[in-house]
Amino acid sequence: MHEQAMSISEQNRHLQKVSRTFALTIPLLPQPLADYVANAYLLCRIADTVEDDPKAAVPVKQAWLRDFGALAAQGFPEGKSLEDLSSRARAFLKEGAVASEYSLVCDMEKALSRTRGFPPETLKAISRGVAILSRGMAESLNGVKIACFADLDRYCYFVAGVVGELLAALFAQSDPGIDAEKLAALSVSFGEGLQLTNILKDRSQDLRRGASYLPGDSADPDTVRDAAAVTLGHLENAMEFTRGLPRRSLGIRRFCLMNVCMAAATLKIICKDPEGDASALKITRAQVKRLYRLCSGAARFNLSSALLWRCLTRRLRKKTVDALALRAQVSVWDQDLKEFNRY
Repeated sequence: MHEQAMSISEQNRHLQKVSRTFALTIPLLPQPLADYVANAYLLCRIADTVEDDPKAAVPVKQAWLRDFGALAAQGFPEGKSLEDLSSRARAFLKEGAVASEYSLVCDMEKALSRTRGFPPETLKAISRGVAILSRGMAESLNGVKIACFADLDRYCYFVAGVVGELLAALFAQSDPGIDAEKLAALSVSFGEGLQLTNILKDRSQDLRRGASYLPGDSADPDTVRDAAAVTLGHLENAMEFTRGLPRRSLGIRRFCLMNVCMAAATLKIICKDPEGDASALKITRAQVKRLYRLCSGAARFNLSSALLWRCLTRRLRKKTVDALALRAQVSVWDQDLKEFNRY
């Protein structure tokens, strides 16, 4: 049965409910790019909802994520497989998922109907990104052991680095003047910087449920400070990614700068209170509004962006990250998805 495509207004309502951050920054992008990015984010969020569900059995979640990834690799074709995936998710998420995320899962077929209406190259990029992310999440459910930063890099790739690659691909498609190769080289580090910021912010909650995503003792302030220095190195690469965008791509520059600056502001709070609880490590709405105004203006020029960045990160310790080496180590973006899905 052909499912009616999700409208832009429906898509935006879901975005508002599941992510205040991206509901704020995605509208900075020009259309139709904002439509593509919002849709891609919601598909990734569906996979994330399955991975994080507290009540469903791990084998059930893994099987679903692998099937979702396989379907993504095929370009999300309509048919019995998609209908089956949708009904399975609704059944096992009903008890554990929060209402906003469950509502999004219930509209999965409508969201994918919209995805299939995108230009072929856009559909291909979104399908590839969701396929890799879903398969990676399925494997992480076997247990995540972070003994060193290389382990952390690999974990972060499948939940965030690949999203950086997906964004880089969509940005390059939107403007032929963008240096696609340079963006791709920095994209994994960009995604990891945002993910590490969230890991640092949420580490107390993770510890309470017996999870740790940092090398060493996540409760140790020195471990937190060391991870924060690495995180700032990734965010510096994200700033290079942003400054590499042409000035005419102002909406994309604003989107990137806002996300990176919010991460830096959060990182500064974490470094001041490395033992703080997640509830105390969030930037305030007033800070978000101020950053929004500053980034909207500063994004026009590389000099003003650099000055804003210097102010935000003053006195923060940084460890330089080789973005190109990182991508070479962890990325499967250019791999044949049929081969990737065999593992």
